[in-house]
Amino acid sequence: MPPKTLFRYIAAQTVMTLGGLIVMMSVLIMLVDLIENMRFVGKLRDGTFSLAVTLTLLRLPSVVQALTPFTFLFGSIWMFYQLNRRSEIAVMRSAGLSIWRLLGPPTLISAITGVLIITAIDPLSSTLLSYAEQIKAAKRGNAQNLVRIFDDGMWLRQRDATMQIIINAKNLDREQAALKEVTVWRFGPENTFLERIDAEEAVLSGRTMEMREARLASISDQNTRRTPLYAIRTTLTAENLRERLVQPETISLWELPEFILLAEAAGLPSAKYHLRFHDLCATPLKLLAMVLIAAAFSLRPARSGGALYLGLISIGAGFLLYILTEISNAFGESELAPAALAAWTPAVAAAIAAITILLHFEEG
Repeated sequence: MPPKTLFRYIAAQTVMTLGGLIVMMSVLIMLVDLIENMRFVGKLRDGTFSLAVTLTLLRLPSVVQALTPFTFLFGSIWMFYQLNRRSEIAVMRSAGLSIWRLLGPPTLISAITGVLIITAIDPLSSTLLSYAEQIKAAKRGNAQNLVRIFDDGMWLRQRDATMQIIINAKNLDREQAALKEVTVWRFGPENTFLERIDAEEAVLSGRTMEMREARLASISDQNTRRTPLYAIRTTLTAENLRERLVQPETISLWELPEFILLAEAAGLPSAKYHLRFHDLCATPLKLLAMVLIAAAFSLRPARSGGALYLGLISIGAGFLLYILTEISNAFGESELAPAALAAWTPAVAAAIAAITILLHFEEG
């Protein structure tokens, strides 16, 4: 670490640069997202400007969090460029400070920010995003199609103009497209109870759910009836269960492990939730890698020329890391690679590459 006075100076420069950039990006994101939400509410019969503003504010923390790595990349590039332009880095280096001591404050701030994001900011942003998605789903009229997972299995509510169905199943056999230990409650148009059906297995076939060896109980008949096959009209399929599950971004780091266990016990796909968990855990390293990438291409003395060229290279390296992250995430979601490997590899590779470049810069 540099001396205390110098440490405080570099840390203050880092915080001011990153803070200013976060504010500017937040304003830009709000404007863009507000326009998109105004288009959404414009298609609604009861859509209002206040609804668009509400959705924008609810989504803002999650979007800003997703762009935090780029905030650290661009902010670090600008900070190092300003220090270089004023020859401050040259003075620090001539005083005998190594590159690693100069990088102490920004790297420490990036690590602390990463920990703060996964422990405090992400739970808040995921909760607000979940609430925003619920509002949008309710306005679209399809909130009844979401799948929920609890200790007693998965739950699905499906509603149309004439009937409401609530389905509870212990787990899903994805290969046979069959629900196990199923209970179905059917309700009329005014939420009047019609019947309850229990079955050991229900096969999803086309637009119907075929319940085998079903037991029926209705309010009009006190005796339980049995039938070898009972079909219910439904839009539920084994394929679209993935789409009807809650999005990983709406679940915080603290809730993900339990949700993953419940999803796996219910036989539902959990790869994207594993990936989200490890991606959040890798946040401090990703932010650290962005600072190191910025330093690797921005600490060249101003008199050497090519500052703009090196800045463009560092920006290109950041976007290359983004592309590699997307490719790695695609492998993780498709289960072609372990989720932990897919989430951690881009950040580790970027950090190692940046450290290699910095070592060469320090020695030569």
